[in-house]
Amino acid sequence: MAKPDWGALQHQFLAEHAESGISPKDWCEAQGLNYASAKRYIKIANGSANSQKKSANKTANSQKDKTQKKEKSPSTEKIQITDKPTPEEYLLPIDYYGVSDQQARFAQLIVDGKSRVDAYREAGYSGEGATAYSNASRMLRNARVSRYVHHLRNERQKRYSAELDDVITQLVAIINADPNELAQYRRVNCRYCWGENHKYQWRDLDEQIRAEKKAESENKSPPDLSGGIGFVDNADPNPDCPRCNGEGKGEAFFADTRDLEGDARYLLQGVKLGKFGIEILTADKDSARKELARLILLRTTSERQSLLDVERLELQNEKLRHEIRTLRDGDKDNAIVVHNTLPIPGR
Repeated sequence: MAKPDWGALQHQFLAEHAESGISPKDWCEAQGLNYASAKRYIKIANGSANSQKKSANKTANSQKDKTQKKEKSPSTEKIQITDKPTPEEYLLPIDYYGVSDQQARFAQLIVDGKSRVDAYREAGYSGEGATAYSNASRMLRNARVSRYVHHLRNERQKRYSAELDDVITQLVAIINADPNELAQYRRVNCRYCWGENHKYQWRDLDEQIRAEKKAESENKSPPDLSGGIGFVDNADPNPDCPRCNGEGKGEAFFADTRDLEGDARYLLQGVKLGKFGIEILTADKDSARKELARLILLRTTSERQSLLDVERLELQNEKLRHEIRTLRDGDKDNAIVVHNTLPIPGR
């Protein structure tokens, strides 16, 4: 759904209001707009009614004045009176995104860098431990809240002006970020690690039943079910497992990039899906270190230069004060010194 251009709609409303006197609510209904969402933007500008009354009085008193005097047209007058909505008015269109004040607060805290649990609690919701995490994750996945979070991040990016401190903060975040928060190569348990007597362990009863039916259809002996059920893919290997010798099996794991928080968000550059699989694109830590060292050196040099400039100005001021005292009081033989040079000729 495209975002309405409230500035253009406000100007259009004022022009039609000047001609017909239509109310904001009626005009919004005629345009198919939700007045509850549009009322903060579509409104009668201050002084609009007064200008219309003055125009009516002038017309009634003298028809000739209307033709002789150049009066501003209603649309021109309204353009001067009505200000276009500022970016701050666009920043929190809660009604447009359909989120509550509490949900908007939660989204703002997420954009500010809070973890989902901290944002959930600071927004006024209650919950502890796994319950708070589950509820916060569910809210973050809410379609309206998710769209509003993206909106806030986009607006912040538009208004963002990179200063030296901000750049240094981002470079430090890239350097300190843990790559394991993005991608891992990990060793996990095999099917025999945690089974009864290190027998093959099944996930659940459904998997066992499917294996039995498959063996029966293929006229094979039934599978061994003595290892039990409860296999978990990402559990750690059993160091006493005789099948894998405690090493388990290796696998690549990629984190859900939607859930990245803290420094990891600056390290991630994107995800690439190619013919060789998934590739996580990250910022170069070595380049970040070099750039950070350069900026710190630049800042240090700038601060030293500033101190030298201050000392130079102090010396210049001291010299000027000395020259002023010399001009006012003269030297020991009452000779007037001009610009700290030679005495007056003839002395």
